[in-house]
Amino acid sequence: MAEYVDRYDIGSQESSARRLSDFEIVKRIVMDYVMRHKGLFSINLVLIFFKMLTVLARPYLYKTVLDFYIARTPTDDAVWLAGIIRSLAVSLAKSSEPQLRGLLLSSALLYVAIAAVEWAVTTAQLYYIEKLGLFVIADIRADFFSHINNLSQRFFEYGNTGRLVSRVTNDAEALKKILSTGVIGLVGDLIMTFSIVLMMAFIDSQLTLVALLIAPLLAVTSRVFQGWIKEAWRTARRNVASLTGKVQDLMYGAKLTKSLVQEERSLIEFDETNELNMQTQIRAETVSVAYSSVATVLGSIMTAAIWYLGGMKVLGATRTIGQLVAFSNYSESFFTPIQNLAMLYGEIQSGLAGAERIFVILDEEPEVQESENPIHVDEMRGEIEFKEVNFSYLLDQPVLKDINLRIKPGEKIAIFGPTGSGKSTIINLLGRFYDPVEGQVIVDDHDLRDLSFSSLRRAVSIVLQEPYLFNGTVEYNLKFGNPDVPDEEMTRVAKYVGIHDAITELEDGYLTLLHERGTNLSYGQRQLVCLARAIIADPRILVFDEATSSVDPYTEAMIQDTLRKEMMNRTVILVTHRVSTVRDMDRIILLENGVIADEGTHDQLIKRSSLYRELCEMQLVEVNT
Repeated sequence: MAEYVDRYDIGSQESSARRLSDFEIVKRIVMDYVMRHKGLFSINLVLIFFKMLTVLARPYLYKTVLDFYIARTPTDDAVWLAGIIRSLAVSLAKSSEPQLRGLLLSSALLYVAIAAVEWAVTTAQLYYIEKLGLFVIADIRADFFSHINNLSQRFFEYGNTGRLVSRVTNDAEALKKILSTGVIGLVGDLIMTFSIVLMMAFIDSQLTLVALLIAPLLAVTSRVFQGWIKEAWRTARRNVASLTGKVQDLMYGAKLTKSLVQEERSLIEFDETNELNMQTQIRAETVSVAYSSVATVLGSIMTAAIWYLGGMKVLGATRTIGQLVAFSNYSESFFTPIQNLAMLYGEIQSGLAGAERIFVILDEEPEVQESENPIHVDEMRGEIEFKEVNFSYLLDQPVLKDINLRIKPGEKIAIFGPTGSGKSTIINLLGRFYDPVEGQVIVDDHDLRDLSFSSLRRAVSIVLQEPYLFNGTVEYNLKFGNPDVPDEEMTRVAKYVGIHDAITELEDGYLTLLHERGTNLSYGQRQLVCLARAIIADPRILVFDEATSSVDPYTEAMIQDTLRKEMMNRTVILVTHRVSTVRDMDRIILLENGVIADEGTHDQLIKRSSLYRELCEMQLVEVNT
């Protein structure tokens, strides 16, 4: 199976090299998902603009108050703001010549008003960013689930479901961080940084150059840490998925673990996985904190340089104390987005790693795809033909060889043979979970590759060996394939298959909520519910894939009785290795090593097939030749 591992195995995908760059991931999030909600995105941009105005206003208010009312060194560029403060003071004092106390009070009130607006804008921005993030995560999860439904059967045979669950839960949640600190945050920070630099240059171009000198140093530092942080968080997310998979395995295998007295071993294995997950998380956090610390130190160096050089200019009377204070505030605001990026870079990388893991699955192409112009058929006769079909799951390891088989509408046939003879593979091809390597599978004169999936799967219903029930009511499970079926028909079928009495004995009858996988029903009852579900779907072709191999003789007899009473107008295919279930079939197809060894009724095969007689004797079935 080696040739399929890299493509389908989730664990293999987790350990492979990174496939997408940060830019590609962010671009895809924005173009494919954020732009689905342009209204919310536009609201966030408007709020970013208003927040920028409030951030720019506060330091400028400091400057005006210090220069005009404290240091008494007014500047021409702030006369307009001083006029607003004076007008407000006049209104409050009801005097044309307000005192200094009134001017300072007016300045304080104006500052409070600006702070209130900033608080309101920030609160609204956080709300709308969170709302946009939740919409995007919901869209991604919906796309992920839809895509998973479209993937071919081979993917699920190699993919670990626990790790898939981790991608659609943990990774999707981590991805939300990209929206607030990555996409929206980056847009806001770029706008804010550009406007702040303009204000700094307006106040003092020389000090602005000093402040900007920190950018190359931070860029080099980011470049050095970037690879470490990416790999650390990629490993951390991979181990979270492994932990999720281990928990799922232990829960599903709890009964077996207890029966074999392996609780201590399971606990040790879980502790090892948990410890590894914890250590990788600690390493990722440590690298992220180290980067944040370096960025903070660089910011402190910049602030110290500004105060030293700016202070010298104030002492030399080339700059006012208000200009220095305002410039210092702007420089801190300029550095805040950079510090935020430094502080949250690890989380952003965690989100990017999660996004990539999701996109890797979304980019997986289904092996079996619907035709570009599929044929839709409302009613089918149920005629089936296999024409020179060859199939292999692995290269150079054929499973079916030159299968030629024709099944008439309404015919009841059994596909019989030892384990590994290719019985279930025929059903996989009929359900189009796989396509033949060579040859054709034809239903009602249509090659399955030309039929629409909906037409095919409405016509073909498969009852599997392992009865699977969904979380929900008994009624929900029975009507799963045909939600609009009347209750009377549901009850009629339930009585036919012999499950009605057991259902009515439940606490809420057909409205009883089933436990996970239907564990509040016996195994045989679950199998009968699955049989009833398949019949209620009203298929033209009904397939039993080893559906009676794990049930008791009483349940098997009930299923056989249902086949005789309910299947009169359906094509029935029974895949089995048990002789007791094939005797009453119209025809038995005997498979051996992927080829049709013989076919006929039970009595015919007993007479002429040594393999069939041998299988009968192995199952203690009386053979009369």
